[in-house]
Amino acid sequence: MASTTRDIRRRIRSVRNTQQITKAMKMVAAAKLRKAQSRLMAIRPYEDALAKKLSLVLSRLVGDESPLLVQRGQEKLVLIVISADKGLCGGFTHNILRHAESFLKDHQDRQVTLTAVGKKGAQYFLKSGREPDTVYTDMSEDVTIAQAMAVMRKFVAAYLNGQIHEVHILYSYFNNVISQQVRSERLLPFDVPDVDDLAGAGAQQEYLMEPSPEQVCEYLLEESLNVRLFRALLESASSEHGARMTSMDNATNNADDLISQLTLQYNRARQSAITTEISEIVGGAEALNKEA
Repeated sequence: MASTTRDIRRRIRSVRNTQQITKAMKMVAAAKLRKAQSRLMAIRPYEDALAKKLSLVLSRLVGDESPLLVQRGQEKLVLIVISADKGLCGGFTHNILRHAESFLKDHQDRQVTLTAVGKKGAQYFLKSGREPDTVYTDMSEDVTIAQAMAVMRKFVAAYLNGQIHEVHILYSYFNNVISQQVRSERLLPFDVPDVDDLAGAGAQQEYLMEPSPEQVCEYLLEESLNVRLFRALLESASSEHGARMTSMDNATNNADDLISQLTLQYNRARQSAITTEISEIVGGAEALNKEA
């Protein structure tokens, strides 16, 4: 019985040590989430304003469309999958990869090339026999617009050269700490927002554009692509930190429940041992009285 209570005490001590780790990880994830969320909340309004200006410019262009707006084909498709670099974030990576598998199944009649952003996604595709064409890691924390521009520049060049026909991105949209939604968006050819959605008189104003509407349009298109990719990376980073924070909070609460169960089990075992010892003492005393 002594070994049983000793084992239970050892398990309680081990669970408490693990609980301290999960509490610390939750605090770290919360700090990183605040930083990533502040950057995300700053980029969303800029992206919306950029999309409106682009729609206004395009509505005033006459003639050929920008090469980034033209559908060049449907055979060669690139899928950018943004996952996590680290684990212990609940079902975050699993949900991303599940939607990626569904996307690949829906487009199995096309030539799909994978680009993995995040170590977990890259490892999964390697194990499943779908080796990504390009892998980017360590972009979930402190990602910069320069990194997004470098990645986007590569795809734009390949699109203009006819090496690829479409570029899609799969990421986790950040709603709040406990809610993230996997989304799939097409980056190329560029989808222009509907001008009818623009508010009021702003859509009717006339603008003088220098050096030319065509050059302004090209700049806005490239800027919009860079910002969309950058925003998706920030969305994924915020979602990852939020999922990890929730996962570590659940692990801490589960540790509390387990400690309560083990403590109850320990008290019962200890009570049973004390009862047994008392019975043995009483039995020995009665035997001595009979002999006397």
